[in-house]
Amino acid sequence: MRRNVFVRLGCDDEESTQGAADITVDMIDSFGDLDRGLGQLLDRLFKLGARPSEAAVDLMIVATAVYAADTGVSRERYADDGWTRMISLSVPVADPDLWRHQQDHLSRMLQFLTGDHWSFTFRGRPDDLQSFTKQPEEMDLTDFTQVSLFSGGLDSLIGAIDLLASGQRPLLVSHYWDGEASSAQRQLLEVLKERHDGAFESVRAYIGFRKSDFAEAGSDNNQRARSFLFYSLAVVAADAVASTNKVLIPENGLIALNVPMDAHRLGSLSTRTAHPHFIRSMSQLVTALGVDVTLENPYRFKTKGEMARECGDRDLLAELAPVSMSCSHPAQVRFESAPPQHCGRCVPCLIRRASLAVGLDEADTTKYFLDDLKKDVLDSKSADGKNIRSFMFAAENLRQNPIRARFLVQKPGPLCRDELDLYIDVYRRGMDEVSQLLEGVRTVHG
Repeated sequence: MRRNVFVRLGCDDEESTQGAADITVDMIDSFGDLDRGLGQLLDRLFKLGARPSEAAVDLMIVATAVYAADTGVSRERYADDGWTRMISLSVPVADPDLWRHQQDHLSRMLQFLTGDHWSFTFRGRPDDLQSFTKQPEEMDLTDFTQVSLFSGGLDSLIGAIDLLASGQRPLLVSHYWDGEASSAQRQLLEVLKERHDGAFESVRAYIGFRKSDFAEAGSDNNQRARSFLFYSLAVVAADAVASTNKVLIPENGLIALNVPMDAHRLGSLSTRTAHPHFIRSMSQLVTALGVDVTLENPYRFKTKGEMARECGDRDLLAELAPVSMSCSHPAQVRFESAPPQHCGRCVPCLIRRASLAVGLDEADTTKYFLDDLKKDVLDSKSADGKNIRSFMFAAENLRQNPIRARFLVQKPGPLCRDELDLYIDVYRRGMDEVSQLLEGVRTVHG
């Protein structure tokens, strides 16, 4: 069942098709400024003396609209096959013709990212909102060497530490909505500022939507489109500052490829947040919109353990690693009468634990809900054992048939032929890291 989302810039932004909209999202607050956290992000950039282009602002608006639809349309209720949704968005932009030329590429890119079918209608902004950018309070004297995503996870922490340790001056961009991500970001940034005072700046964007925003639509908690929003925020920041046009996406190669552990994980259970094909598609979109920004994952050929072991300040990493948040669903342990924390058993947690086991000289002091993997026999049908069993199964298949790695790394999406061998190698090394962690762990198929 197709769901129609109408994105509005203020009460006066109406069109004849609005009556067919299932969801209406207003991006303007009562003061006539950009809402949903977008205005606050722009104000922060203006205070740095930076000013983005209207094309970059439109990208941020479109990405926020996609994020709203992704989190506001229930797969269970509106996907005929239980997963694939059909979503149409009507979005106001400064240059509708420019976006119309990119709508096919945008639809394909988002289908790859979320597994849904997306279609777009672009129209002009209201006359009184032709410009959201304004003259900064002071001249842009920023000297940032790059913009880097800072999610509060372990990889983004290593990325920030490496930049600071090498004498770079990054602008760290964060997106948050849930309390766990916000807390991790805030605590990590506070310590980094203490240790590297004046060596970097940070911009945090509070963007999200509540169930009450789309009461009749239901909601979806997978948030597959979040990376499109996150990347767009970083693009706006890089476009705004005069000193750099480079956006760094710190993500280890194993997670970036996200090769399915078994046949059931392709698509619905395998995210493509930092997959090389999505980053390449995003870069193509940004260039086509006339925005001079490049996106790159500098760790795409490194495992998470290698990132930790080669970190530019391993003492600082060991101190801050327990504060970082890698778990895919830290709040889910509430159903087991525990406060939000690393579950210790999801795919990101297992890769994290394996990386710190080989990357630090001391024990990992992160608090995990499933703290001791070897204490009990784990039921592969339970939350404790299902991902562990899948990892074991995939690792054993790879050990018995190493040549399958060439096929497996290409299963989630297309890769550049010239880099294929490098991706195969990082996949094998990453799986070896997790296999070391799981030595002696016992599972049973209950």
